[in-house]
Amino acid sequence: MQYVDARSHLRVEIEAKGCRLSPDEQALLQRALQPLSDAVHDLPEAALHLEVVYHPQSGRYRVEARLRLPGGSSVTRQEEVTVEAACELCVRDLVEQVGRYWQTSDHANGRERQAARLDDEIVAPQDPADGPLGRAVQDGDYGAFRLALATYEEWLRKRVGRWVQRYPEAEARVGRGLKLGDLVEAVYLNAFEGYPRHPREVPFHQWLEDLIDPSLKELLRRPDGESENASMARTLRDLPPDKR
Repeated sequence: MQYVDARSHLRVEIEAKGCRLSPDEQALLQRALQPLSDAVHDLPEAALHLEVVYHPQSGRYRVEARLRLPGGSSVTRQEEVTVEAACELCVRDLVEQVGRYWQTSDHANGRERQAARLDDEIVAPQDPADGPLGRAVQDGDYGAFRLALATYEEWLRKRVGRWVQRYPEAEARVGRGLKLGDLVEAVYLNAFEGYPRHPREVPFHQWLEDLIDPSLKELLRRPDGESENASMARTLRDLPPDKR
């Protein structure tokens, strides 16, 4: 069995030896792997190989999990009476190892450098009256503001997706009344309205990320009103300059 997790791009291969995994067991394994998928969400690539071995003498399953990450790999083995339980223990070990992987200086500094590059590209001014963002806010031109933040689009969408996963209520509503695109637009709207109050000592990417949580809570509290605001914002964003 092979598949790629749509949200994190984690490539998964499951190999069964001495047993045949039923469709129900395969579905249980996919759900058990979700915490690991969340942990590697921001990595450019990750691959997991699960080897499931059934021992008829003991009636137990042994699961060996090999996770390949950029510049490193992790291995763990667990044995339990059900394949799901063994997989969950492996996932727990791997999530901890991924946490240590992120804490190493190279990877931590790499993520910080990526965010800092975004700030350098936008050249957020010290004085909100200066620069493309300040001028767009002064002119009330949301479309120009969004255009100036184009390099943040992919980064912010990933951060929004990760943030929603912290709230089971919100994650359950994705695709059923809650649109991630609306949340992204709500963050941009709040940034547009709050830009003059942006504390200049806070890196711009951090300030933008700090707007995700209040934007999500407001969207959950007023889904219809906030979705309408996001739709209107997209209309303004897409208008040609002479029509704004």
